[in-house]
Amino acid sequence: MTIYKTIYDEIEDILETVENVRQIVKHPTANFSKYPAVVYFPAEVSNVFSTNADNFREYKFKMFVVAGVDQTTMSNIFENVLSNTCDAILEAFDSSWKLNSIDGHRVWIRIDAGNWSVEKTDKGLLGVAEFDIIIKLSVNN
Repeated sequence: MTIYKTIYDEIEDILETVENVRQIVKHPTANFSKYPAVVYFPAEVSNVFSTNADNFREYKFKMFVVAGVDQTTMSNIFENVLSNTCDAILEAFDSSWKLNSIDGHRVWIRIDAGNWSVEKTDKGLLGVAEFDIIIKLSVNN
């Protein structure tokens, strides 16, 4: 099994447990049929060389939580919809992440929050919360 596929599947399994999430997309897009939606995809890979014995590889995925403003207010999107959905996603990762190793490599996960913003699309305004999911693998094997 490939590392990317394993990570993709683990993230999807966790997001599917979040009751608030209505749509999951695993590639960049601005087309959504249900809100709140979550978009995630690989962003970069970096190698971290700590010592001669400890080397790591970090896989970063971008994740965006998106909610349309057309059926509610901007205030409700940011104060309730996005904040509740983001809290639920973070709780799901805390309680459900079960990937301790991939192909014999020890794994750690970190989720960093990014900017919250308003995006204008041809379908209207979207409230967007950005996250980085960083999966760190020990590559000493």
